[in-house]
Amino acid sequence: MDRTQHKAIERWFIGRGVPHFIVDYSARTDIWTRAIPLLVLAYLAGGLNALNLAEWSASRNVFAAVVTIAVLVLGWTITNLLLRRPFWSVPTEVGRPELIAFVIGPTVPSVIFDQRGDALQALVEGIVILGIIYVLAAFAVGQLILWAIRSSFGQAAMLGRLLVRALPQLLLFTVFLFINAEVWQVAGTLAGIPYIIGLGIFFVLGAVFVLSRVPRLIDGLATFASWDEVESLVATTPAAGLPIPSEAPLDQPLGGREKMDLILVSTFNQAVQVTFVAVLLTGFFVTFGFVAIPLATQAGWMAVDDVNVFFTITLSGRDLVMTEALVRVAAFLGAFIGMYFTVVLSTDDKYRAEFAEDTAPAIHQALAVRLVYRLAHPRSSTNPGPR
Repeated sequence: MDRTQHKAIERWFIGRGVPHFIVDYSARTDIWTRAIPLLVLAYLAGGLNALNLAEWSASRNVFAAVVTIAVLVLGWTITNLLLRRPFWSVPTEVGRPELIAFVIGPTVPSVIFDQRGDALQALVEGIVILGIIYVLAAFAVGQLILWAIRSSFGQAAMLGRLLVRALPQLLLFTVFLFINAEVWQVAGTLAGIPYIIGLGIFFVLGAVFVLSRVPRLIDGLATFASWDEVESLVATTPAAGLPIPSEAPLDQPLGGREKMDLILVSTFNQAVQVTFVAVLLTGFFVTFGFVAIPLATQAGWMAVDDVNVFFTITLSGRDLVMTEALVRVAAFLGAFIGMYFTVVLSTDDKYRAEFAEDTAPAIHQALAVRLVYRLAHPRSSTNPGPR
């Protein structure tokens, strides 16, 4: 396997959301290097935290921004020089020194302007963002989302039929909840972390239903009847032409992160569909509440004297108000609908059969490519070596 084919296969794995199928998949050379654009944006955003738009004059903020960018650029160049790279080069490897610079660099402008609280905030945010970027890049989440969106277009007719069956009863039930005072007293007054936890409960319950059925979907997909089947599966992929060692075992055990890749591939498509339905119905409730529920009614349902109003439109002599409470209640019911629809998808036999027909072949092909790729890779533990 030459280097060009090697890289083409690895890009193919990443594009299909299974990056951990790559042999020697490394955070230093594979994960962080793909995340460099995100790291640069987060690096600049963290440094600009030193600005104080509320209290400083425009000229002082501009000066602070110039100093901030200069410090961040200087930190980048010093890191490159210390690692004996051209001072303005983009690193081909991102290791501990670069990550330390990413976390520490944005705190320096805040320290210069004697904003120690902002410096601590930039430090904590840098660590959190680093963790988020690692997960997004390590599991190729961006590519997974794009793949799931493309796949969902192909399943639009099937999803539409399911919505037609499930939506009438669902709308009847949730509209009744939407105009119920108790729901407004609960969801309309929730804020901050408790509100996020409330939404998260629906997400977790829905995820449990989906994940409980994933093993059945991927069960047996890593098993092949013969090497002829493997050869036909890889014929339209970058792995075409790799030697097929008929004497090698057809069964290659999956690692923990490889299994996680397959779980994500199996669930992301459904997650995109559920999110679309939840957002669509959240928008319906926001629109319905904006048109039909006056400010006094919202305040009365929540038993409060003051409601935060985003904007008001007068139509035919009636004030239509968009309030924070309305958005909170609509999003709360949208999350509930997402959980409910997840259960419907997980228990509808026809949907599950059609979904498996669309998803299983893609997973089966990726596993076939993995098999021949690992047997041909010189550093793979499954490579039988010269004979």
